[in-house]
Amino acid sequence: MALSDRFKRIIVTRPDGQADDLLAAIRAFDSQPEVVHQPLINIVPFADDQSQAQLRQRMLNIDHYYAVVVVSKNAAEHGLAWLDKYWPQPPLDIHWITVGPATAEALAGEVEPLYMPADRYDSEGMLALPPLAGVAGEKVLIWRGNGGRETLAAELRRRGATVDYAELYERREIPYSSAQWHKLLDNDTLLLLSSGQALDIVEQQVPDLAQRVGAIQVPSQRVAERAAHQGYQQVLVAASARDQDVLAQLQN
Repeated sequence: MALSDRFKRIIVTRPDGQADDLLAAIRAFDSQPEVVHQPLINIVPFADDQSQAQLRQRMLNIDHYYAVVVVSKNAAEHGLAWLDKYWPQPPLDIHWITVGPATAEALAGEVEPLYMPADRYDSEGMLALPPLAGVAGEKVLIWRGNGGRETLAAELRRRGATVDYAELYERREIPYSSAQWHKLLDNDTLLLLSSGQALDIVEQQVPDLAQRVGAIQVPSQRVAERAAHQGYQQVLVAASARDQDVLAQLQN
């Protein structure tokens, strides 16, 4: 069954600069549905200035950490930019934990060893990895944007680790009016979401989203389970947020 047999519109919600390849691939796969780019956030990296003294110090002292946990592709890219400033060669003996394939690809060839969950690409998946099982007395650094889930840090601290954050960028929500969403959402629309935060943003702007959209696609089972409990008619689950996994789910 072609995409056009099920949906007349597909909305891609990735930030500007991160959606072009996916938009082109969807249009090449099936030219009939209208493909719309409606970015939900802007990613704004923090500058290396006086306001980021703590972040700078944690990057300078990164060799003191047993593990660095990288929770997104954005965190990987911006974290590597900071690392390159202060470490011509990445320090040895750090366990690099990545949340999923897109993050691992961003880090590949830059740092090692890399560890990634086999199938569950979220905090719970990372917590099941062997290097994070015995962290009592160890220091762990989490690369992320400002804010986010506390599940990972809370559990690592429960296991006896000292956990610090390197918050590398700010997520700035892009507001859309009810009228703007009304033009796009109907029972023939598929909404592609790349994170649980993306779902939060749309639901804040469209409180009755579950009744206004035909289907949503999410990148993890955790987000899918949450969406199912909230009454969405159809929830598609991609293996990850990578382009190829998003496209594979659409082709299915």
